[in-house]
Amino acid sequence: MRRDWRRILGAERGKNLDPLHTLTYFWRGRYYLDNELTGKSAPVIMAEAFAKALENLPCPLSPDDELFGGKDCFVSKTLPDGISESQYLEAVQADEKRGRRDFVSGHSHTLPDYYEIVTIGIGGIIERAERSLAKPRRSVKQKEFLAAVIMMLESFSSYILRSSQEAGRAGMKDLADRLKRISRKAPENLHDAMQLVWITHVVLESEGRGHNALGRIDQYLYPFYKNDIEKGIIDDEKALHLFCHLWSKIEGFHEVTNICIGGLTPDGRDAVNELTYICLEATKLVKSPSTNLSARFHDGSDRKYHLACGDVIMTGIGFPAIFNDHVTVPALESIGIPSEIARDYCMVGCIETMLAGRQQAWGDSRFNLVLVLSKAIDSAKNGKFSYEEFVHHFTELFKKELMKHVEYINNIISSRPPEKFPDPLLSAFTQDCIGRAKDINDGGAVFKRFHGIGCVGLANVADSLSAMKKLVFEERKIPLDELVKALDANFAGYEEMRLMLVNKAPKYGNDDAYVDEIAAWLVDLFTSECLEHRTVDGGRFVANMATNIQNIPCGAEVKATPDGRRAFVPLSDAASPNSGRDMKGPTAFINSVSVPDYSKAVGGTVINMKFDPGFFTQERGAVFFLSFTKEFVRKRIHELQFNFTGNEILEAAMKDPERHAGLVVRVSGFSAYFTRLEKSVQDDIIRRRTH
Repeated sequence: MRRDWRRILGAERGKNLDPLHTLTYFWRGRYYLDNELTGKSAPVIMAEAFAKALENLPCPLSPDDELFGGKDCFVSKTLPDGISESQYLEAVQADEKRGRRDFVSGHSHTLPDYYEIVTIGIGGIIERAERSLAKPRRSVKQKEFLAAVIMMLESFSSYILRSSQEAGRAGMKDLADRLKRISRKAPENLHDAMQLVWITHVVLESEGRGHNALGRIDQYLYPFYKNDIEKGIIDDEKALHLFCHLWSKIEGFHEVTNICIGGLTPDGRDAVNELTYICLEATKLVKSPSTNLSARFHDGSDRKYHLACGDVIMTGIGFPAIFNDHVTVPALESIGIPSEIARDYCMVGCIETMLAGRQQAWGDSRFNLVLVLSKAIDSAKNGKFSYEEFVHHFTELFKKELMKHVEYINNIISSRPPEKFPDPLLSAFTQDCIGRAKDINDGGAVFKRFHGIGCVGLANVADSLSAMKKLVFEERKIPLDELVKALDANFAGYEEMRLMLVNKAPKYGNDDAYVDEIAAWLVDLFTSECLEHRTVDGGRFVANMATNIQNIPCGAEVKATPDGRRAFVPLSDAASPNSGRDMKGPTAFINSVSVPDYSKAVGGTVINMKFDPGFFTQERGAVFFLSFTKEFVRKRIHELQFNFTGNEILEAAMKDPERHAGLVVRVSGFSAYFTRLEKSVQDDIIRRRTH
């Protein structure tokens, strides 16, 4: 009898979001407490601690499992027998004291080389490491690193073998046989390959990483699918069943897991295949916000693919987000990435550009551009400026503030040197750490890290400069000193001026060249300046025109602004027009957001659109939406994502969350259950213009 993914989904959806005990941290800490570490190298210590953890982690199984592994492999509400709460805390504190890499220094938001993992298997990677270790003239440091890689992979293999034995004892012979095979050998079929990918993901997560991606799953799994189809091992129904199981397992982590489909192949052909459509169908059936599907488009993407993506988007789950290869690929090429590798890009986390299995883990941070504008106005309030002079003043201040931000990030990266904080496991899955005998953070990866600097408040600054240019400097309806007084007073006593700023100056998102060209200049300024800086270890600072939900806390630190925004309220969302200011419909919206050139926004972009689902019913609605995705590609817009949930439903969900517990919406670069969001985020989604 076929195992039911729906039962798996129900169980994963109901899992505790904040587990009380992280068993990996406990067992690593126990190792640090129980062993003499003096004289051992950092990679070897990490490998032995990892082995200690995997030797003791549970192998939980469900009768409905087609794929073994999940969050309950390393977290638990209860402690193992014989371990007290005080012992747990002592060990976890020892692990914390030892120190870990963090998001900025490169730990989470990872994407291993799944192409190699499924092609040669764990045993094949071990053999590669052994051959590298056997090369003459290896230094002590190189030997210790490679020994640690081999030790971690052996521990990983042993854990998979132990899970096979547990499955055998549970009477799940097919799962037991599969796990035994992939514990060492390369996968033989699609089911094997999916299991190996998933258990690799789970083990990486067990180390305390988060928001790791699965990359171009329709590409690296396609050879297995095609071979199985030709042999009659599976059909599309069985393949869909397996993908629904995988998507259901992803739900259990309750975090953003980016999955990329479509786009171009490394040699420039259309990459869409049968698995692409199976991924879309699984997404539509499972409806998990954790399966953050990203769909790549190009000029050769056919009508069927456009319609299939639109069909899933219009269910209301907020993805796939759509990405334009004709923007991202040239952006990567412009910084020296070879074309065949640039075409193989995917995303990690929300929308962040990643060279899968070829570079260090992603890191990013937020830069409040509106705060810079506010400081520029404050420092210019007693001077006499032309608009051009004020813009120059703002630009110079921005460059200084960006430099401070870069120095701050580099200090964090420097605080986690690779000799003290190595990463042998991720190194094992990253080109070409084994060949170079170097850690991923010590020159082993083929390409250096990207650190994304997220621009917060693009539309606020564009609208503010538009208002200042028109009403202060050109028409002279508002004296600069009076504007400053009004902003300081949060418009108290200046409501007439505020309404003039809101209604009498062009706003981004309405197909008005006056302000759209200001937005384009800002994008060019921000993206260009980010590329001028390097991380302390030789990586690239890249513009990340996205904010997650940081537009809300960033707004809380900025006083009133010249676009008519009151003090301390949320800023505009990512690279989108400011909520409610895009008044002239979706065509004007599309025309405006196509004006900025994002070809230097290497890190990624987020532009949110919100539609009334009532206008997109039946076949007419599908064709209507097709016109937007086609224009998206033609106009070289970097990224678009969509909400298809009306405010009536959102407001009803706020009043009765239990009844709407399964409602999924697009938030920023990710989707989430609406009723689990903080009220400030719910309000921010509701105030977006519904087209």
